[in-house]
Amino acid sequence: MPDLITHMAFSHVLIRIYEQIRNSPHRSACRVLFYLGTILPDILSRPWYIVFPKLHAVTLAMHTPAGMLLVCLIVALLFETPVRKPVFLYLWAGTWAHFLLDAFQKQLIYNNYWFFPFTWKAVGWGIAGAGTILEWIPVWLACVLVFELSIFIINRKKRIYRSAG
Repeated sequence: MPDLITHMAFSHVLIRIYEQIRNSPHRSACRVLFYLGTILPDILSRPWYIVFPKLHAVTLAMHTPAGMLLVCLIVALLFETPVRKPVFLYLWAGTWAHFLLDAFQKQLIYNNYWFFPFTWKAVGWGIAGAGTILEWIPVWLACVLVFELSIFIINRKKRIYRSAG
């Protein structure tokens, strides 16, 4: 499993690309929901089966799209009616960013069950090994920094051209 720092850096780049394409203003509540969705599958499954190994089969369902669909729906219902849909969509998109990133990792024990409960067939491409993930943390953080600086420079030039014109 990619570590939480990798998940957060990856999700930050995704949400910022989305904001730039949509030309949407900074909405920190939406970002927080997306970030939460990105780490939610690991938070709801990993600690529990580490502390209680006999619960692995139960907690494994929480690390699947079907399990996370139910969690996202339940969390969205905790909000007022007008914001339920955006809450659900940002959480759900974040969980898919999580699953996408997990699919790139070679699994020691397969756990990318995207089609659970219909099949136990694991999905994944096995490009990066589990032990190499920590080596990539500085690369991810550097990518986020370069990405943010690029966005800052581009937006600054846009403001300069608008004020001059």
